[in-house]
Amino acid sequence: MIRVYFVFEDPLDDAGVNLSFIDIPTQDPREACRRVEDAARSGELWKQLYPDEQDHPYDLIKMSYLDISTLTEEMAADTVLGL
Repeated sequence: MIRVYFVFEDPLDDAGVNLSFIDIPTQDPREACRRVEDAARSGELWKQLYPDEQDHPYDLIKMSYLDISTLTEEMAADTVLGL
């Protein structure tokens, strides 16, 4: 499991940016980052993070990742973005 941390522009936030993360069920960090980029483009990422908000403009600024496969206490179903 790869946890992808990402910074995104958020026009609704006073600071203009936000930091969040999502877990991707893969062992390949490149695949995880690609999946986050695809989900951001399609709007799927926003729906996963904020299901009550329908339209919210945002742009990814930067991503980083951490392999959490051995950190089972860190895993939670509500943070997983399915493949």
